[in-house]
Amino acid sequence: MRKNAFEIADAEAYKDGKGRRAMQSYLKYGYIPLNDSVMEAFHTHEQVSRTLEYAYDDYAVAQAAKALGNTDDYRVLMARARNWRHVINPRIGWADGRWANGKWLNNKDLTTRVKFITEGTVAHYTWYVPHDVYGLMQVMGGKKIFADRLDRMFSDSLYWHGNEPCQQIPYLYAYVGQPWKTQQRVKTILDNEYLDVPGGLSGNDDAGQMSAWYVLSALGFYPVCPVSPYYIIGTPTFDEAHIGRFTIKAHHVSHENIYIQSATYNGQPYTHNYITYEMLKGDGVLEFQMGLKPNTEWGSKTEDCPPDLMK
Repeated sequence: MRKNAFEIADAEAYKDGKGRRAMQSYLKYGYIPLNDSVMEAFHTHEQVSRTLEYAYDDYAVAQAAKALGNTDDYRVLMARARNWRHVINPRIGWADGRWANGKWLNNKDLTTRVKFITEGTVAHYTWYVPHDVYGLMQVMGGKKIFADRLDRMFSDSLYWHGNEPCQQIPYLYAYVGQPWKTQQRVKTILDNEYLDVPGGLSGNDDAGQMSAWYVLSALGFYPVCPVSPYYIIGTPTFDEAHIGRFTIKAHHVSHENIYIQSATYNGQPYTHNYITYEMLKGDGVLEFQMGLKPNTEWGSKTEDCPPDLMK
């Protein structure tokens, strides 16, 4: 991991699938400019999506460095984990191509696939900042704009569940204190994007991600940032589920009763709209009271929202 994060692979390593493509540009500019066509990659170009992914990679490796006590690498990588900011155009609030001289492409088309994004649109990849959701919120212009744009992803059919980099998007409502919207969006996706017929998935099950999303979401939670110890609560679909010694109970859950009315953990009121890894590996009992209509109070306070991972 460290080698990929700090060294530029040679041509033979690239042929063998090793190393980060366009690493020289990434280290020089803090992003991969449009001038670099990334010709050494199987998929050329894709400069913006690569930059977003590399910034998350840097955050992930930083956590390993921290665990190993390597404070120098941790500081460098955490600084680089903010490189996503170099490809989110603050004037338009969406991912955008950028030249080596710092000038933006100023692309405002949210629906057309572009070369600087991997197999998708800027609307898909803009949200791929799983380690710094609050930072993205700030660059977009604040909580209201962020929430409105989340709504637009679904109302304007910009969301594409078959493209895996999108799949944390329904859970981002937790960060603006609107978990009831996560509950509604997730249930709709579970019902419509997964069918028990040939070709029943809306996209390739790359590395099992489509299936993993279903399993986790059906249990009632999902890791927006997989290297963090936090899991965003969605809408549980089972009366009772066990993960090791950890138990999830959903009282009155049904196809219609998808909204969390209240929750308790080991008998005590629980208002956070996320759970932790410590809870998952323990022997506690998380219980939900489910209902037909949204409870817009539960999980909506600032202190109920997921922690800021960049602080």
